[in-house]
Amino acid sequence: MSVFAISLVQERTQGTYLRLRVAPITRPQILAGKGLGCFLTCCGLTAILVLFGKAVFQIRLLDPLGLALATAASAACFVGIMMFASVMGRTERAVGGSVWAINMPLAMLGGSMIPLVAMPDWMQVASNVSPVKWMVLSLEGAIWRGFSLAEMVQPCLILLGFGAVFYLVGLWILFRYDA
Repeated sequence: MSVFAISLVQERTQGTYLRLRVAPITRPQILAGKGLGCFLTCCGLTAILVLFGKAVFQIRLLDPLGLALATAASAACFVGIMMFASVMGRTERAVGGSVWAINMPLAMLGGSMIPLVAMPDWMQVASNVSPVKWMVLSLEGAIWRGFSLAEMVQPCLILLGFGAVFYLVGLWILFRYDA
């Protein structure tokens, strides 16, 4: 994700973004192109990790369709976060630092470092603001918890909501930056 955010800054600092802006495409289309690359990379990496897990660790997938849904929702969420992070600075180093500053607290609060069940009650409630929690929940639901489609809807919609909000805020900041 950080590579895509930093590449957007590089395009701005090296003049590529200006050349794209004078082309007959809109700013949202420019960002959508970069976002599509990030989305496909996230989905591809998830597929590689799942295949590796199946081959090496004999992981069973309870719901491949649910896994596809969880993967797409998670990728969309993190594309939005990437778009937001890409406008948090004017240099590659600033955006690289922003990516860490955004992702580390989300990962810590979302259960990547300490499982949610081991967190105190107040921290479990606070974890609801982290898209990482909802990503983990949706992936677990499809891989080993056996969530029904109805149970998959909530975490996936929350991930899509996070992605949309981060994308729109990033787009707003970009429009202000370009003005």
